[in-house]
Amino acid sequence: MKHIALLSVFAAAPALLLGTPLTGTLTLSGGTGQLVAVGLCTGSMTNFCIDFDWTGTSTAGPPNLVTSGTVDGTGDSAAFTTNSSFFTSNGGVASNATVADLTSASEPTGGTVSDANFITFPSDPTWSVTLTEVLAGSDPVSATCQADALSSGQTCTPTGTPFNEQNVGTCTSSVNCSAVISFSFIGTATNGSQTSQVLGSFSNTFSQTDFQAIDLAIADGDDVVTSDSGTVNFTITPTVPEPMSSALLGTGLIALGVLGRKRRRTARPE
Repeated sequence: MKHIALLSVFAAAPALLLGTPLTGTLTLSGGTGQLVAVGLCTGSMTNFCIDFDWTGTSTAGPPNLVTSGTVDGTGDSAAFTTNSSFFTSNGGVASNATVADLTSASEPTGGTVSDANFITFPSDPTWSVTLTEVLAGSDPVSATCQADALSSGQTCTPTGTPFNEQNVGTCTSSVNCSAVISFSFIGTATNGSQTSQVLGSFSNTFSQTDFQAIDLAIADGDDVVTSDSGTVNFTITPTVPEPMSSALLGTGLIALGVLGRKRRRTARPE
């Protein structure tokens, strides 16, 4: 009976070490009528906000400008839907996700942060993504992106922002041009027991306008509004066994050694 108990401890130890970290690609898209507001936080002349769950009214645009409603970095959005190939640890489809707002006051570009529950999954509360850094934009950096002459394919990153901006379309005028503005981030994900490395991005498409007009509006103190989508890539991060798991594994190995010695003594002729 003692031998059985010792072997049971050993058998349980690998189970604590095994598991499936979150892997794959998560595609997020805003629900019908969901809007994100980008610009200076309400009541501030220095802090920048990305408000994923913005509600209020805006101009007809383009670009659409906030006319009422609070643009802050303190809420979250439950309206993001996910692609059906990304599954929860309990076998169900992760049909939606919440994404927390961002503000430059607590998530400065290029700074190390630790925002737990940046992305969460209502269908599986054990899952979460912790934001560790909002990456700086990588397009040509300029303090005056809004002054660039309009052309198709041009890119720009306003100084001190995480944004990569690109004009797409014919772009002989704002009418036949669209502005794609995105930012990237890194972080870690957990399924409740194991971790994954996360590299993600969010992208906004502003139709019938250009990034020059958007940057000019923000420079004038306005907030711009559009729909939002995101892509998050999860890759496995090698993990070191927890101290308790290592201790149990060691106990199991010792138990097998003790059991082996006892068996050899028992089998030895008198």
